[in-house]
Amino acid sequence: MNRAQLLFAAALSFSAIPGPAVADSTVTLWHAYRGKESDALNQVAAAFNAKKSGIELKVVSIPYDAFADKITAAIPRGKGPDLFIFAQDRIGDWAASGLIEPVDFWLDDTLKKAFLPPTLDALAYDDAVYGLPLAFKMVALFYNTKLVKAAPETTDDLIAQAKKATDAKAGKYGLVYENANFYHHGAWMQGFGARVFTAKKPTLDAQPSIDALVFAQDLAKNQGVMPQEVTATLVTTLFNKGQAAFVINGPWFMAEIDKGVAYKVAVLPAISKAGGKKAAPFLTTEAVIMSAKTADKKAAFEVMKYLTSVEAGKTMALTGRQTSARREVYDDAAVAKDELLMTFKKQLETAVPMPNTPAMRMVWAPMTSAMNKVINGNVAPDAALHEAQAEVEKLVKGAKR
Repeated sequence: MNRAQLLFAAALSFSAIPGPAVADSTVTLWHAYRGKESDALNQVAAAFNAKKSGIELKVVSIPYDAFADKITAAIPRGKGPDLFIFAQDRIGDWAASGLIEPVDFWLDDTLKKAFLPPTLDALAYDDAVYGLPLAFKMVALFYNTKLVKAAPETTDDLIAQAKKATDAKAGKYGLVYENANFYHHGAWMQGFGARVFTAKKPTLDAQPSIDALVFAQDLAKNQGVMPQEVTATLVTTLFNKGQAAFVINGPWFMAEIDKGVAYKVAVLPAISKAGGKKAAPFLTTEAVIMSAKTADKKAAFEVMKYLTSVEAGKTMALTGRQTSARREVYDDAAVAKDELLMTFKKQLETAVPMPNTPAMRMVWAPMTSAMNKVINGNVAPDAALHEAQAEVEKLVKGAKR
């Protein structure tokens, strides 16, 4: 079905529901939030239901590890939610399978401009928009203020400060991040000017991508500022013990930091070996997405608008410490005082939306293998990336058949 047909179908669906949403409609929302984010979402749902709009919002928590599979299995059988919260990376798969509903019909210019760029752009697939942006996430630079006086502006400065903070014999390191994780590496790769796809074709072994992996390999093996084989658990442990000066991580890391740790967050430094280009991490937009099986689409979209409203965004920001995708949320005095949230908002300026095409799913395993061979092994970056490129091309070709 092309975009014109989708919009026509949406129009028919909309016109079939006269006036306000059907009284006593129930809209079910699935999410995988935990901790403060879950608490904030429950507060938002309670505030919506208190308005007595004739729509009841029912919130259901689903374990993250099972979430995507449950969506894929439940919606076709009519057993799934009306709405769900998920990142944009699976939109291409779900749209192509007819599992999710485009929302272009309800989007006007005012609503489009209400969101921080490029959070809404990240939800576009095949000339249609699937969902409304709720929050955005990407990695930035955390640092221990007892070990670091000021955030570095360049990677040369980062390395210099990291060396001063490193005492490997004592288990102290200047820089700790999941350097064999392709998601984290994306900040360097895209900062050097590489992209996962160019003109919809994988370009994993382009020269800027090779240069970026050479840089990451140098950080890991030659600069003497990092531990070997870094895991997420090791990152958290070292930072909480005061044994890591700098950490590259996302806003979810805030929930893992012990209360007694003094820290700040800064935007990632400009990459010295890339001519001073800014690091450009993967942008993940967490969106409220509508199921194609939703019976009352107008009611569901009313809930979507509220969940991504300024009112809801303030609650998610102040209670859940979530980086809202809604522009006006940051005009609130309390939010504007939150240095961490404002830093991630600034990091958004250089972030690159993670591709949401079905082919992106075929990139992760080959690139994870390539990263491990280079960072934790002894394979040359160009050889590892050529191998990954060939594997992804093979997988994409097979999927098309």
